[in-house]
Amino acid sequence: LRNFVELPAFFAELARVVRPGGRVALLDVSVPTNRLVRAGNSLYFGRVVPWLGGLLSDRAAYGYLPRSVSYLPAPDALSQLMRDAGFRNVAHHQLSGGLTQLLLSTR
Repeated sequence: LRNFVELPAFFAELARVVRPGGRVALLDVSVPTNRLVRAGNSLYFGRVVPWLGGLLSDRAAYGYLPRSVSYLPAPDALSQLMRDAGFRNVAHHQLSGGLTQLLLSTR
C-alpha cells in the first residue's frame, strides 16, 4: 500500500476487479504504537536494514524502505478509504507488536 501514489484510485480499481462477495486481505508494514517497539523498529528498520542492504545491494532502495512507512495513512483513514470504495466489513489488525498491519474486507 505504501508504494501507491493514489490510494483512493487503487481501492476503486480493487473494488472494480473483485467480484461482489469477494474477500480482500492486504498486508503491509506499520508504525508500532508501543513506544519501546517503535524505538527498536526505528533503529533496526531505519539504520540497520539500510546499512546492511547497502553492503549487499542497492543502498538507495534499502533507504527508501523505512521512509515509505511514513507515506501510509493512519489505520482509521485506510479503513475509511476502503469503505469509500465500496468495501464492507472492513477490519484493521495490528500484528507482530504493530510492526505489520492487516486490512480485511468484503466487496
